[in-house]
This record gives sequence, structure tokens and C-alpha cells, in this order.
Amino acid sequence: MTPQTHASPLRQFPLHRLAVAATLACASLLAACGGGGDDPDRPVAPMSQSDATADAANASSTGSDTASALDTLVDTTTALAPVLAATATAAASPDGRTQVESARPETSPAPPSISGTVACPGGGTATMTVTGTLELLRNGQLDAGEAYTVTYAQCSGGAGLARLDGRVDVAVLSADHATSPASVSVDITATHLVLALPAGNATLDGTATLARSVATADGTTTVTSHVTVPNATLVTTFNARNGTFALSDLDATRTVTSVGGSVTGWQYAGHHMLTGTAWGRTFSMNVSTTGNIHEDAGGALVSGAWTVVRPHATVATTVANGLAVITVDDGNDGTIDHTWTFPAAQLAASAG
Repeated sequence: MTPQTHASPLRQFPLHRLAVAATLACASLLAACGGGGDDPDRPVAPMSQSDATADAANASSTGSDTASALDTLVDTTTALAPVLAATATAAASPDGRTQVESARPETSPAPPSISGTVACPGGGTATMTVTGTLELLRNGQLDAGEAYTVTYAQCSGGAGLARLDGRVDVAVLSADHATSPASVSVDITATHLVLALPAGNATLDGTATLARSVATADGTTTVTSHVTVPNATLVTTFNARNGTFALSDLDATRTVTSVGGSVTGWQYAGHHMLTGTAWGRTFSMNVSTTGNIHEDAGGALVSGAWTVVRPHATVATTVANGLAVITVDDGNDGTIDHTWTFPAAQLAASAG
């Protein structure tokens, strides 16, 4: 039987945060095509400072922005759980079962489901469905075996400039709320998630796994998320130009610290590969950090080191004491051919 729709309790939940997360994921992948093509038949030419800086900036943001987007999706789902629990309680029949469960034959093997539709701030709708056991649905937290689905239909943010269509699924693999640090692990799937912007469209498909722990000590909360993305694809059409991108082998750890609900800083460490075709040219890059990349509460780069390996060049970046140092090995022969030093803020401004 089709699940009942209980819209009013769900309207209290700001679903557009999921749209923000999906937008961030698309934008982070799209931004990472700087630095020109990687045609294997093209003669090796010295890499310019502008191309090297764009590579360094985009490489550092692609993995961390993707991890941040996945973290936001889990935050959103976590906030959604108590709202759905309230829906389950409101929909309970006199015998204690939900309306959905009561209407289903006693022998039905299907798990209880609760769904609701909300209006997006800038127009369109988003429909949410959660399945699991009745007891767990009512406890207001993520539990192993639960599955959350959000389907967007022309869902726009408050400004109405970005519109989402498509689907995101979050499956809870494990959860432990009784011990410290608390932990949860989820699988995330984006299915033909289409982001429409004034300049064009981007379509995202892919899967990811996120395992998170949350610990609080001496007033400081530390959230540590281990993220893996085996494969994700992004097809774009912007300003009459088409592009196809693939993010793969992303394996990273993101750590966020906060006090009183305010973020005080974060760290990111990991690796990923990005390949694609855009504007008639192809590119590929392998990105890996050396230790952690640190940012402050405002998102400014504080310190870190990472390397981008392209078929024809290796770009190494180090940030410390407000300065960024970029070295380039043209031809990947082990010789440093260029070194540039400039303010770290200039590096961040070169992304995109």
C-alpha cells in the first residue's frame, strides 16, 4: 500500500539544506577542471603560474568540498529523524501502529514507511520517505537498517536561482548512540540529481560511504568523518559548453571542531582522482594531501600541503604562515622547473 502523506509536521524541517549540499557537491566537481587539457599527443609545454595556481586551488577544494557536502547530507538526515518520529507518533492508530502499518495486511513483509512532502523555499517540492522498524522510527535518531529517500521536483532555494530535480538516498549501515564517541555509518546515493542554474545544468550520479564519530570533551565537540567515493559522474552544460567529469577513489577524513555550536576550525586529509572532458579537451589529475590541510573558523587556509599529478606535470603546494608556495615539475622528470610564492588568500581566490 502507498504510504500516507503527513505534511504538516515535516514543514517544520528546512529541507532546502539538502539542496545546498547537493549544489555544493556539483559545484566542487565542476570547479576542478582548471589548468588546461592533457592531450597525450601534445608536446610538453611549461605550465604557467596561473594554470598551476588554478590546479592547486581546485585540487584542494574538490575533495574537501565533496566531503563537506556529504557531511551536510548526514547532518540534514540526522535533523530529519526526530521530525519523522513526530510524524510516526501523530499518525499512530489506537492500537499503537502507524496508519500505514494498520492498513497493511498482518502477513505483509514490508517494513513500515512514513512519507511527507514539503514546499521548497523558492518553489517546487521535495518528498521524503523513511523505512525501518516502528520502534526505531519513533526514537528520533538514525538507526541501523533505516533508509531515507528525498526526491526533488523543481525544488528551488530561497533566491530561486538554483533548482533541483532527482533523488538522494541515505541508508544507515550502523549506529551507536549509547557509547562515547557516538558513531554512525551511512551509504549515500545520488540518482540523476539535476542542478539547474541560470547559466546551464549539471547532472550528478554516484555513491559514497561516510562513517562518523562525535565526541565532546571540555566544551569542545569534535566530529570526525571518514568519506569514500568510489565513483561519481557529473555531466554539465553551461553557456553552450558541455563537459563530462568523473570523481573516483576519493578516500578522506574530515575533522570539524566546534564550541557552543560555532565551528572553530577543520582539517582534511585524503586523496582522489579527477578526470574529464570539457570544451573539447581532456584532463586528469591525481590529488593527495601530505598530512592535514587546516582551515580556520572562517574557512581561510591556515596550513597544509598537497600534490597534483597530471600526465605532463606535478604541482606541489605548501601553505604556512600566510603564504602559499607552489612548485612545478614539467614533464614529471623529478626536476623542479618553477617556484612561486604569494599570499595564501590569493590561492583560495583562484579556485573555480
